[in-house]
Amino acid sequence: MEELNRLQSEETERAALGCMFLDRSAAALGKTMLLAEDFYTPMYRVIFEAMQGVEEIDAVTVMNELARRGEAERIGIDRIAGIALGISTSVYLRSYIDDLKRLAYLRRVVRTAQELAQAAYRQDIGGIDRSMAAMRGDGWGSAEIVTLADATEKHIRELTALRESGKKIVGLPTGFTDLDLMLGGLRNGDFCILAARPSMGKSALALDIAKNAQKSMTEQADRVVFFSLEMPDKSLGNRGYTSEFLIDNDRFAVGANDAAWQETLRGVAENRADYESGAGRMIIRDETGQTVEKMSAFLHGLQGQGIRPRFIVVDYLQLIVSKGQDRVREVGAISRGLKQMARDWDCPVLALSQLSRGPETRADHRPILSDLRDSGDIEQDADVILFLYRDEYYYPDTEKKNTAELNIAKQRNGPTGTIALTWMPRSTTFRSATGFRETKEAPPKEWVQEHL
Repeated sequence: MEELNRLQSEETERAALGCMFLDRSAAALGKTMLLAEDFYTPMYRVIFEAMQGVEEIDAVTVMNELARRGEAERIGIDRIAGIALGISTSVYLRSYIDDLKRLAYLRRVVRTAQELAQAAYRQDIGGIDRSMAAMRGDGWGSAEIVTLADATEKHIRELTALRESGKKIVGLPTGFTDLDLMLGGLRNGDFCILAARPSMGKSALALDIAKNAQKSMTEQADRVVFFSLEMPDKSLGNRGYTSEFLIDNDRFAVGANDAAWQETLRGVAENRADYESGAGRMIIRDETGQTVEKMSAFLHGLQGQGIRPRFIVVDYLQLIVSKGQDRVREVGAISRGLKQMARDWDCPVLALSQLSRGPETRADHRPILSDLRDSGDIEQDADVILFLYRDEYYYPDTEKKNTAELNIAKQRNGPTGTIALTWMPRSTTFRSATGFRETKEAPPKEWVQEHL
């Protein structure tokens, strides 16, 4: 393709191969960081593939491998010798690798753009989604090699900076004191699950967490993106306001008397500035029939408008559409897609999940990990799993009225345990509650405070 000729450099390809002939370290670096597709010139691609097929790289071993592949006569020993002797130092190999990967990335962009255009002409929405998803997480660069020691040092630097700043948590705050204490906040790249039986209040809790998280954002471009696959945006708008100012939901009922409604309108006007300063950073997407690919495309669209997704909420996982042979595999694919989304956007993703009927069949109705519905992949993929439980859902006469338990059943990088929340049904919201019930899996609260 003529346009792609502008996105290649035979000289750089030849120089990179020449460096790999010079010494073992350069050969190992090239094998590790380069791919055959990074070479545009077919001849150089064939030579690189031959290099990948031998343990020790020199003109003889590469020619023997080319002969085995039936390419020796076409390439020729003179050309191999010219490449091997044409470079005197391998010091610039990293720069060559970076250039080759950048050009290869740009070629992929052109091809994907052409595929995208063709899919648009065909009105093939699925093809558009696939083309856009193909570029998700794609990039270029010779990616710095990080050792375990490097990773430890980086982590120590981050913790030191955090301590010096006076902050108590690493990630975004949830607004619930004990939960932040246990999790260290919502961490970038983490895939989190909030699961419960229907009508426990998981959507309300997710909205509370999203509202609290957005209040901590200081960068102009940062936003919370709330994918609501069950409730329309107006319902979220209702809940967002009543939960923020602890107003009874009845105030928004159509049958409310005029005096109460007029009072509500006055309150909305008075609170507008405060509410917009906190709620204006949440973007709601209430389209049904969403796929992971469609959600990713929406996020890319926001990025194109200068908006940075800083926290993503999905309500809820089982309503995401996926094509698979059976539901278990579909949910597994969705779970992996959401985990990849957290990595690609380097932000926390909180997905709500339904539970099976397991809790209904036990004397103790509190959920456990095996109750996660449809797929064990959710348990495997999630970095954090939270279970929400309210005793009065099962026992209306319980002494634990207006109280909820939030069980951190899994945390990949921290303790597990159960915290208490206050449930405010008239405003459909949760608030922090005093009290921390230590479990055998969780260390004492004082230990957590000392070591976070």
